[in-house]
Amino acid sequence: MKKSTTLILAFLFLATGLFAQKAPTVGVVDVQRVLADFTEFQAAVEKVRGSVAPVEEEMQKMQSSIQTIVTEGREIEVKANNPAASEDARAEAAAALPELQAKLQEAQVNLNQFRQQAQQLAQQGQEEQLAPLQARAVEAVKTVAEDKGIDLVVPNNNVIYSSEALDISDAVIAVLNSGE
Repeated sequence: MKKSTTLILAFLFLATGLFAQKAPTVGVVDVQRVLADFTEFQAAVEKVRGSVAPVEEEMQKMQSSIQTIVTEGREIEVKANNPAASEDARAEAAAALPELQAKLQEAQVNLNQFRQQAQQLAQQGQEEQLAPLQARAVEAVKTVAEDKGIDLVVPNNNVIYSSEALDISDAVIAVLNSGE
């Protein structure tokens, strides 16, 4: 009898403990909107784009130059294969092709090297300018979640449905733009 009383009391204690636990509170945040409305982040994005823009313009010029070489090569190839042209003209055109091919290869190598440098520049801008601001956005989410007693925050693009009452994006944007 004593064992069954102890067992019943233990069960009641355990059941009371389970019912007394607080259900976790969930919030969602629109990450893209937060970053889009975070003024300092947008200024940094523009700064990174501005530093990469001249490099992209130079790459466009290089690609245009390569296209010109390709066009010139096609014209020379047509001359080299033209049966109506004199033997000397065809031989001259055929002799010019290897030089043009070497010029094309060199231009392509230069473009690839330049492209790699541009990617490194963009990545460096990302790491130096944007990554710290993204970390600040995460901290702002944590701050808002703690203030509102939220236990779990998930990006809204990973959720099939959520009530608008769970969205804390506006509060996060306010924290970020207030400079806290």
